Amino acid sequence: MKKLVILIVAYVISSMSTFAQIQLTPYVSSTISGVDENNSAVIENRLRTLISQNGMESGYGTRFILAVKVNLLDRYIAPGAPPRIGQKMMVTLAIGDAESGLCFGSCTQEVKGLGETEQAAMLSGFKNIKMTAELRQLVAESKKKIIDYYNQNGSKIIKHAQSLIAKQDYEGAIAELASIPQECSSYAEASALMVKVYKANINHDASQMLSEARALWSADPNPGKSSEEALSILAQINPGASCYNQAQALMKQIQSRAKQIADRQYADEKAQIAHERQMEIRRLNAEASLEQARIKACRDVAVAYCKSRPRVVYRTTVINRWW
Repeated sequence: MKKLVILIVAYVISSMSTFAQIQLTPYVSSTISGVDENNSAVIENRLRTLISQNGMESGYGTRFILAVKVNLLDRYIAPGAPPRIGQKMMVTLAIGDAESGLCFGSCTQEVKGLGETEQAAMLSGFKNIKMTAELRQLVAESKKKIIDYYNQNGSKIIKHAQSLIAKQDYEGAIAELASIPQECSSYAEASALMVKVYKANINHDASQMLSEARALWSADPNPGKSSEEALSILAQINPGASCYNQAQALMKQIQSRAKQIADRQYADEKAQIAHERQMEIRRLNAEASLEQARIKACRDVAVAYCKSRPRVVYRTTVINRWW
């Protein structure tokens, strides 16, 4: 068991680089004329691609943002059959600290789009937003400023994470610690604490799942819907959890009871073999699901937490001063 825990912790440490990147949240200015929810999603997805291309991670509600503003320069009818609407737009991209209101810099690029409608032309133009030399330079300069921020405030972030741990808000603590990039001086301390929080988090979750499975089995200790649900819950318990052995013992008890009843019910040997094979398939499927969940565990905790938080409302009056 100790060896298994060590392997899991080693995996967590090796995966740190996945979420130790600088995080930028795409922000689409609400002042863009003609942009609805669908158009906004297209722009946001394009910004997330640009962020990834620069070796950063696109975040959700983070302090630092990549903001975009679009101004219509020209609208015309493109020749051809059938005629299409063309739009020429000026796209302004800016990076900054949404909480303090500090803009690190901005750059512009002109894009064109064609479509049967004005909306379609606008969408076409948004997809043409590219990674220019000016944008790369802006990102490089902004990275340095973001790293400076975390070097100056890393200890405060860690203290805040510790206060969340004390409240058993493990997911919130992981999200805080995951925001510190690996280039920062406090990254090693944050990484070490994150491993401890991750272990505490899986113990907490596993304990709750074990209690739920026990309640289901106690209510109806026979093969059926309740026992299948209990087995499904137990299969999700991380092998690194302190109650893993107890979960395995309960799983064996449920399976043993199921087999005992099955032995009486299945007089036909072929039917009994088929039943056992089905149980084995369920077990293998459960183990496969657990393996996939373990691989994504650390990052999913941080991303899911950020996504579940209320949507961050940035101060538009502050950001509008960037343009």
